Amino acid sequence: MFDLSELEHIHADIQAVLEIVSSFKARIDGKEIGIQILRNRMDGYFYEISHYYRGADQADLEISEENRFPTVEAAVKGALRSATMFYRSTDEGGSWVANKSNIH
Repeated sequence: MFDLSELEHIHADIQAVLEIVSSFKARIDGKEIGIQILRNRMDGYFYEISHYYRGADQADLEISEENRFPTVEAAVKGALRSATMFYRSTDEGGSWVANKSNIH
């Protein structure tokens, strides 16, 4: 593992350096969801997912706020829970929405 703190100090304008430690793909009812697990300089793990599900009865897209985990496995489980939080196979009018705030 790299010392991410050292990398962040290469230039004053570098705000953060994150290491992509794992990538996964999950298929949920035919939709492929990309998951990246990243590590920050404090050795915390978090996820970025390629899509969120917006149910037909949801006015706004809701994203899970808990996104800091002690292990890669816990982060992957958190990502899958977040991706499926509002998913129902019987939801007519719901849709998968691309997550534009990540690097996928």
